[in-house]
Amino acid sequence: MERLFFRKSQRIVSKEDFSRVLSYKCFACKGMMRLYAAPNELEIPRFGISVSTSCGGAVIRNRLKRLGRATFRLHQHEIRAGFDYILIFTVKKPKIKASTQKGAKTALVNLKYHDVEASFLSMLGQVSTKMTL
Repeated sequence: MERLFFRKSQRIVSKEDFSRVLSYKCFACKGMMRLYAAPNELEIPRFGISVSTSCGGAVIRNRLKRLGRATFRLHQHEIRAGFDYILIFTVKKPKIKASTQKGAKTALVNLKYHDVEASFLSMLGQVSTKMTL
């Protein structure tokens, strides 16, 4: 069985790279997750993740980051190379009431790997379609 890694060269960590990907404005949404994509000059896909503090405490935010990174790591060979991807988890949406946000937090706490994986892959398909147009 091949070991799959998430190397430092595959990470998006700098503020400039995050800003560049977010300003490209190619994204897809599903629930409380949003996936942004932008081309890069590299021959590998790179991945960054951001979890809003409104999602919960540090334990919950770190768990969501682990789930996102694991999804990318396991599917990195299926992902189109030459692009940067940023996955953002957030509870706040402009038209959601406070009572609904509490339910959304509960939904984030109960997220399983398969839920994140399915959402990530469907958003990846949507973003890839937008990038080819």
